[in-house]
Amino acid sequence: MDPVQLNVLGVQELVNSPVNKTFKNPSDHEGVVGNYQEVLSLDMSDEELISLSKQWESDYSGYEEKLKRRQELNYKYYLGRSEYAGGDTDKVVPSNLIFEAQETFIPAALAKNPTPVVYPASPNPEAEIIAKNVKTMLQYHADTLVLRRKLALVVRHWSSYFIGVLKHGWDDVIEDISLDVVLPSNLIMDPNGSIDSYGNYTGNFLGERKKITAQGLIDMFDSEYSPNKLSPEKKAFILSTIDNKLGTEIKYIEWWTNEYCFYTYNGIVLDKHKNPYFNYDVNEDQENTEDEEAEESVIKGNNHFGRPKMPYTFLGVFSTGQHPHDDTSLIEQNIPNQDLVLQRIKQINKNLNVSNNSLVLSAENFNNETAKQAADAIEAGSPILAPRGKSIREAIDRLPAPNFPSDAFNQLQDMTTRLRSIYGTLGISGAGGVQEKTVRGQILNQQQDNSRIGGGIGDALEQVADNVFNWWAQLYHVFYDEEHYASILGKGRALEYVTIRNSELTERVIISVAPNSMKPHDEITEINQALDLANSGWLDPLSLFERLNDSDPKETAKRVVMWKTNPQLYQQMYFPDLPQPQQMNPQDQMVPDQNIPPDTGESLSASPASSSLSQVPLDMTGTPSI
Repeated sequence: MDPVQLNVLGVQELVNSPVNKTFKNPSDHEGVVGNYQEVLSLDMSDEELISLSKQWESDYSGYEEKLKRRQELNYKYYLGRSEYAGGDTDKVVPSNLIFEAQETFIPAALAKNPTPVVYPASPNPEAEIIAKNVKTMLQYHADTLVLRRKLALVVRHWSSYFIGVLKHGWDDVIEDISLDVVLPSNLIMDPNGSIDSYGNYTGNFLGERKKITAQGLIDMFDSEYSPNKLSPEKKAFILSTIDNKLGTEIKYIEWWTNEYCFYTYNGIVLDKHKNPYFNYDVNEDQENTEDEEAEESVIKGNNHFGRPKMPYTFLGVFSTGQHPHDDTSLIEQNIPNQDLVLQRIKQINKNLNVSNNSLVLSAENFNNETAKQAADAIEAGSPILAPRGKSIREAIDRLPAPNFPSDAFNQLQDMTTRLRSIYGTLGISGAGGVQEKTVRGQILNQQQDNSRIGGGIGDALEQVADNVFNWWAQLYHVFYDEEHYASILGKGRALEYVTIRNSELTERVIISVAPNSMKPHDEITEINQALDLANSGWLDPLSLFERLNDSDPKETAKRVVMWKTNPQLYQQMYFPDLPQPQQMNPQDQMVPDQNIPPDTGESLSASPASSSLSQVPLDMTGTPSI
């Protein structure tokens, strides 16, 4: 080559070479910071969709690999099958405090189903009726879909996998909404996404790996509910991968963005469609193509949400918003404490095992075989033959065991307390009140732990429940073309029935969750407080019986008021068989009694006051009735 060209190439290689150079983080400067990607749209070809899905899997694989090791370690420690179990996966370690603490705070944070709060966005009677019906339907589904139990499973997933996931949908068989817990390890997420404060996922894409039989996959797209049917070529491809054995379990991926959804299997696209959980705007005259002058009017879709969303709700607590999963978890933070607890337990056990003072046997009187026989006999409590020529103390003696330092016990107690304190279960665990000698101290300890649970996990779970309730309202708007019925146990333990149809949901409602509605309530304390308020005159009878969970508080309060104010009417209404008190008319009381003896000159009454009092009629209690 020409020397000038060689010089130019040499300079280019020197400039482009990474040797002895430092590069800034791509996120530190303006411009492109990621891979070039297309935006998902329905007009993409199958080849373009497959290429896009492979790019998404590649972006997540490196992030997932690092995360998986931490997730597996968390799960092992939750089960108590860590390295301290001796490598035996069928055994668990002693004193698995992580399991104890987690299974203590979950019931404390999820003592009851969350209570929805629904109120109209506009002040009119129709909106109030809609809000009441929606609230009843939400309570009904919280019970029938066992929301509390599913939230508990989500918390367990979050503790091990750094995230918890719920998925919303529609069950074509029962024709009602559905709620499923998704295993986080089955998700393919955008590493640059995050979970916002509402429990929504902010990534650009989301994939879910799903298992199903080949027959089930074919039926899923060939059913009457599927908008698109599988082509004969795609069906033949599926059959070729399973050797025509339709019971074979296979895996496909369901891909989501906020606007669209598509499915991939083994390099082919099975189906693609718009987000089915949103009512899109429709042009009213778009089918009337003959009348070119007809003006198109847009019919707004009836929705609870303002825009389409992926049908997932996420639980995140310890997140800084840099990636989808939490930065840490309670299990991960307590692994060092659990290790120290197990180390001290092993050390204490080892020293206690040798605390039975060791034997020393004289070699002049015993050989290896007879010494072992003598030691076994002493341990079993059997007699042994004393050696000749020496006293028994000279032939056999015990070595005193040294005292075990108390610092080991103190550290064991300290690590146990610290682990339970991080979980917020020190006061509500089985051994939580040991340090507190007074009842008041134990109560305060428990209240502090309950407040920590409520301030951390409890608040996050309330937001998850809030997101779930709003999703259910959106599904009512989309799928309730026909009337759906619901019934709950309302006030006074009376059944409340409602019906909902999406055409009736014409007013916007605001949905949230009642604060602390999932926390445990001390019913005895609440009853005592109600009685104290009632005795002091600061609580009316109806409110008192409502707090006492009376079966019909209104009727009970009515009877109490009647009994206090008009006992005669109370007796006539509820106990008519009892004899009624006789009352004399005032005219009859003024007529002199014919049986009075003749006047002897002595007054019959002690005083005028007593005479006038005798003429006043008495009520049934003996009190003068004036």
